[in-house]
Amino acid sequence: MDRLRVFFAFAALIALSAFVTSHQLRREVSHRHAALAASREASEARERLSAIFQAVSEATKDAVIVFDPDGRVLTANGLAHRLARRAGVALEGSSFSRGRWVYSADRRTPLLLSRDAISDLARRPGVRARIAWLGERDQVAVSYSAHPIAHDGESLGYVLIAHDVTDLVEAIEVRDRFLDSVSHELRTPLTVLMGETELAQMEDVSAKVASRLERVDQAAQRLFATVEHLLSAYRTAVRALPQTTSVALTVGDVVEREAALARERDVRVRFADHGVGTASVDARSLRAILDELLRNAVLYSPPGATVSIDTRRDQDRPVVEITDGGAGMSETERRRAFDRFYRTDFAREHAIPGVGLGLSIAQSLAEGNDVSIELEPAPEGGTRARVCLPPALRPGEEAA
Repeated sequence: MDRLRVFFAFAALIALSAFVTSHQLRREVSHRHAALAASREASEARERLSAIFQAVSEATKDAVIVFDPDGRVLTANGLAHRLARRAGVALEGSSFSRGRWVYSADRRTPLLLSRDAISDLARRPGVRARIAWLGERDQVAVSYSAHPIAHDGESLGYVLIAHDVTDLVEAIEVRDRFLDSVSHELRTPLTVLMGETELAQMEDVSAKVASRLERVDQAAQRLFATVEHLLSAYRTAVRALPQTTSVALTVGDVVEREAALARERDVRVRFADHGVGTASVDARSLRAILDELLRNAVLYSPPGATVSIDTRRDQDRPVVEITDGGAGMSETERRRAFDRFYRTDFAREHAIPGVGLGLSIAQSLAEGNDVSIELEPAPEGGTRARVCLPPALRPGEEAA
């Protein structure tokens, strides 16, 4: 009897264990089916998002390449593949090799466009779009930028976007050639007129004739300056394209251009370069901006004064500071200095040449190049113009 009781108890235990195990298996199978269903839904959602992204990226006029955090290519649209082939970039699968035919804005200097360079560019959100020329012979110009991709603070990778700007660049080049030609045609007769007037003033003439010659010379000088300013104003109509520009060489060129005026005004120009390197800015525009600021500094400084030009860095941005030896400007004058045709009382009283367009043109050029110009009182008196330039390419981004 005891054995029978033990047998039934053991059988009940086995049945209970089988029931519990079966219940657990059914629950695990149910959870697994739910997980598989969720996984299928997530996979289908990813496929739908991928299809939407692919359709949008193919419809855009931009080349788009998406990288994961390790620099592997996740996806690229058709235009990106076509530009990659032109640049000699191996864009197959998840690979991305440095291009064989990628050049900077001068079309000659090889440009390092590697995954590391693109990743570094994506981590610098304040950097403007770059210009690169692609191709060995039949080159095209592209404006490219890189942007990080993140969600809830987690890095998901980065995206490279490039846009064909060949027509724009060529239009700017045609415009500049036209302006150079027009400038030459306008300057030549004025230069002859001023030269002949100067020679006539050196001759022994009556006071009445000398007075007339002086008025002719002053009028020719004003007309020459007006032509220069109007041509410069026309150049600002099209946004300039950034390029890698040496700050020291550009400042040195401007100092040389204004050397004659400085000698004539008996003003000493001192230039101290602290090795700021390069900036990402249109060289012609930067030269025009600094030329106008230095000319103003010389004109507003009394004989025997010194105009100082210093270069320094403000974080990663190159800065050029031009300090004159003049009487300084009031807060209102500094605020209105960039208005078109604005001239201070000091300029009118001392007959300083100009029509009030120079600083306005410099400001327009600055705005088109991500450059800021600030006028502030100098510590020793006078006025300091502070020109803050866009960050330069970091060492190694561009090959020499």
